[in-house]
Amino acid sequence: MAYWKCNVDGTSKVHTHDYDEYFVVIQGSYTLILGAEKIPVRAGEEYFKPKGMAHGGEFIAGTRTIHCFGGKRASRA
Repeated sequence: MAYWKCNVDGTSKVHTHDYDEYFVVIQGSYTLILGAEKIPVRAGEEYFKPKGMAHGGEFIAGTRTIHCFGGKRASRA
């Protein structure tokens, strides 16, 4: 598990995992990027990403998230 607090606006580069990931936004907003699709995930909402799914994201300052991983951390594409 990982707990992140974003102090500034930012992005997460496109990457994949060789394990499943589940995350929930506790505060703020995270925009999940799946190819050309952008999916807003707001406070109180969650998302499940199966292993092998290429994804990135955009977040705003003050966003807090909790991520549950099925194994080791991400490798960047």
